[in-house]
Amino acid sequence: MTTDIEAAAQQAAAFLAGKKKADDMAFMLGRALAEMGIRVGDTDAWPLLKGRASLSGEPSVFLGTVPLATAKKLINALIYAESAKRSQRDRDAGREH
Repeated sequence: MTTDIEAAAQQAAAFLAGKKKADDMAFMLGRALAEMGIRVGDTDAWPLLKGRASLSGEPSVFLGTVPLATAKKLINALIYAESAKRSQRDRDAGREH
């Protein structure tokens, strides 16, 4: 049986582990956005990107409010990437036959 102190310590450890995972993901997302020319922290591009975690330790990334032009740029990049992935998959499938 765990004491209240042990339970609180376990909950804190789970929260901190989730927060670290979320912070790492927010950092990687920020780097990927920078490669696309989108600057995190810039009010005209992407003002806020922050790692968060619930008390249970479930990590999440808070994206903040994103200007429409930035959202469109990101959508276009994702559509292009998906199109390129499908084209590559179709080319690979054509080689198998």
